[in-house]
Amino acid sequence: MPKLFVNPNLPNYFISAPEVTSEATARSFVDEYEDAKVVLFPNLSAEIDHEFWANLDTDRYPELKKFGPLLQVDASPSEERRQLKKALTVRDVDDVTADGLIEQFQRLTGHLIPAYRAIFADYAFDRCKVMLRLNTIMAENMHVDTYKNENEQHFARMFINLDTQPRIWHTSWRIGDMVERAVGKLPPEELEHLSRGEVWSRLNASFYGQNSREWWDNQPRHISFFQPGDVWIVDSRQVAHQIFYGRRALSIDFSVPKELMKDPSLHYLEIADRFRARNREAYRSAPAAA
Repeated sequence: MPKLFVNPNLPNYFISAPEVTSEATARSFVDEYEDAKVVLFPNLSAEIDHEFWANLDTDRYPELKKFGPLLQVDASPSEERRQLKKALTVRDVDDVTADGLIEQFQRLTGHLIPAYRAIFADYAFDRCKVMLRLNTIMAENMHVDTYKNENEQHFARMFINLDTQPRIWHTSWRIGDMVERAVGKLPPEELEHLSRGEVWSRLNASFYGQNSREWWDNQPRHISFFQPGDVWIVDSRQVAHQIFYGRRALSIDFSVPKELMKDPSLHYLEIADRFRARNREAYRSAPAAA
C-alpha cells in the first residue's frame, strides 16, 4: 500500500483502486488517466521475487540498467521467451542469469498484462514496450516528460516497484495547473519560433529548470512511498514528477494513436498548441504599462 504525504498547496490527484486485484476485477481507468490522475492499485501486485530483482548484478551487466526490448503485442510465451533470450544474449548475459530473469519477467507480465489491458480497455494498442528500470536514481530533476522530437503517439503507462525498498516519488503540478499559472508570463516572441515539442520543454523549464544539475526548484510537492510490489498508472507527460529514490522497477508502455484517445485534445502537443495561443492572447490583452 503506497504511503502518501499530500501537500495542501497542490491539488490532490491521487485515486486508490483497492478493488482491482486482477483482470477479472479491473475496469477501464482511461478517463482518470487522461484527466491527469495518479491511480494506485495496492492489491494488484503479482507474486514478485523482490530479492531476485534487488540482487540482480547490474554492475556486471550495465545494459540491464534500462532494458526494454520491443515485444510483439500478442506474442506467445514461447516466442516472447525467444525474443528476450536473444536480446539478453547479445548483451552477454550468462545463461543462468538470463533464464532466471526471463522466468521472473514472464511471471510478472503474465499477471499484469491482462490486468493492464482491462485498466486501459478503451484503448487499441499498436506497440508494446516493457522496460526494466534497474538503475539507482536519486533526486532527479522535477519534470514532465519532454522529447527532443515531437511524438504524435499517446501512451498508456503503468509502473511496478520490483525492489525490496520503497520507490520514493515527488510529484508537483499537473500540466493543466502549469498552463493556468504560466499563461501571460512567457514573452510570446520566445515561443513563436519553437516547435510544439520545444514549447513543452520551455514550459517545463520555466517551472523546474533545465536539468538536475541546476539548483532545486521551489515548487510544492506531494511525496509518495511506493512499497515493494505497488502498482500505479500515470501519464508522465501530464503530471510533474521526480524520482527521489528508486532502484528496481518495471514500466509497461503501450503506444496509442492520438486519434484513438478518448479525448485527443488532451494529447501533449495539443495542449502545447493551446498554451502558445492563450499566452499570445494574454499578452495582447494585457493593459499597457503606464
